[in-house]
Amino acid sequence: MMDLPLDIGVFSTIIENNYKYVDKTKFIYELYRPGGKYFLSRPRRFGKSLLVDTMVELFKGNKSLFEGLYIYDKWDWTKSFPVIGFDLGNVSKNSPEIFEDSLNTYILRIARNYQIELISNDLTGRFSELIQEIYKSTDEKIVVLVDEYDKPIIDNINDYDVAEGNRKVLSNFYGVLKSNEKFIEFIFLTGVSKFSKTSIFSGLNNVTDITINSKFANICGYTQEDLEACFSKYLDDFSKEYDISCDELLDLIKGWYNGYSWDGVNRLYNPYSILSLLAKGEFGNFWFETGTPTFLMDFVKKNKRVNVLFKPHPTISGDFPNFNLNNLDFTTLLLQTGYLTIKSKKTVVGELNTYELAIPNREVSESLFKSIINEFTDVDDDDFKGLERMILNSFINLDNESLQDALDILLSTIPSSIYGKIKDEILEANYYMLFLSILKYMGFFVVGETPFSRGTPDIILKKDNLVVVCELKYSQTEDLNDLAIKAIDQIKKKEYYKPYLNYNVVLLGIAFGNREAKSLLESLKN
Repeated sequence: MMDLPLDIGVFSTIIENNYKYVDKTKFIYELYRPGGKYFLSRPRRFGKSLLVDTMVELFKGNKSLFEGLYIYDKWDWTKSFPVIGFDLGNVSKNSPEIFEDSLNTYILRIARNYQIELISNDLTGRFSELIQEIYKSTDEKIVVLVDEYDKPIIDNINDYDVAEGNRKVLSNFYGVLKSNEKFIEFIFLTGVSKFSKTSIFSGLNNVTDITINSKFANICGYTQEDLEACFSKYLDDFSKEYDISCDELLDLIKGWYNGYSWDGVNRLYNPYSILSLLAKGEFGNFWFETGTPTFLMDFVKKNKRVNVLFKPHPTISGDFPNFNLNNLDFTTLLLQTGYLTIKSKKTVVGELNTYELAIPNREVSESLFKSIINEFTDVDDDDFKGLERMILNSFINLDNESLQDALDILLSTIPSSIYGKIKDEILEANYYMLFLSILKYMGFFVVGETPFSRGTPDIILKKDNLVVVCELKYSQTEDLNDLAIKAIDQIKKKEYYKPYLNYNVVLLGIAFGNREAKSLLESLKN
């Protein structure tokens, strides 16, 4: 049985050492055209680096590595190209000056590999000279491959001055490619995020973004067919060890790890999660454990525009949205970093496409909401499991005392630093975020702020046959007991529960104040 290439992103290492390789060369073959310039956005650990490294070997003409792969008998092996490759995940980038020096060093190293001596001193001049001198010495156009093109910005996104300074360096750097277009055969850039062309690629126009191009939807990641065909022996062994059928195992894997999509049709697995699952022989939150972007959690704590996580059917229209350093959008952050994905696509001739978004799978959902809970509280895993049980049992048994105890314990674990001098509207949003994250983590489906003829309830929660109709209130001045009663009265007056009369309906009012909360549970039958 072939070994699994966990944490290996070097194509030659995988092929030469007989690791399992899921063939993506068909997409490279269909993508390549002389003079082509492409950009692809995918979340971290999704196979972008391996894709770029595969292109390196292909354009260098290393035919023996591709024997048995789709592209082997279709590629013109009589031609090879000099390749300039940049992995911007491996450069120093803590300041624009350090970043520019690091790029200069990178260019000098590439020049040395081609036995070229550069005389230019500035970054753009040196990069331009490198391209032209390689062309002169090889009499072949150059292939430029950039992996993690956005890392110098993303890693500093919480420091606007550094991020903006690095953006300017990159903009000038990529501008060199435009002015040397006649010496370039092909350009391919990958990253997690997509910044607007005017802010990054201002000098490099006509870059084709294939991020949500359905033709290349599966260029990274594993399809269901890939999983079942390429890893069948591992799946058989897994199912035998745990004495379940292969179909049952596949259903579990699909719920845990499937669901990423960039066209609303094709569903994908994150390769790192699947390889980790099969290598370890147990389920876990593998992708998430490789690191949650710090800027994402900082955004959650400092902003009130974060309810997209709790909307049942959030949507975007038009093209894949761009990052804007001056005004970061939470939906864009979640979509580009892989915490949201495209669930479906609606096309109307003459109108912009509309995309419905969703959290991809159980791994992402559990990990994301647990991360938010950890960010807001100091509660440990064992204590949190107890809180989960208390909250669920209080809903089922209409035990308001138990729910109040759970809320008191929860609020006592919130560090003082979370409160600080934060604005009231942000504090209110944080309470809302924490409470809903707990319920999402517990497996409740948040129906969302669903408009009815007589108003809009704050939250409708559903788990199996249980529906909890919630109204949340916040005040630093009003009596919280009175406010919780007002919340229940509003639910009854507006009849928010009416669409769910066939379920076991519980009414819940919660009032948040200054580091405290009051709850009130009632049965609809009351």
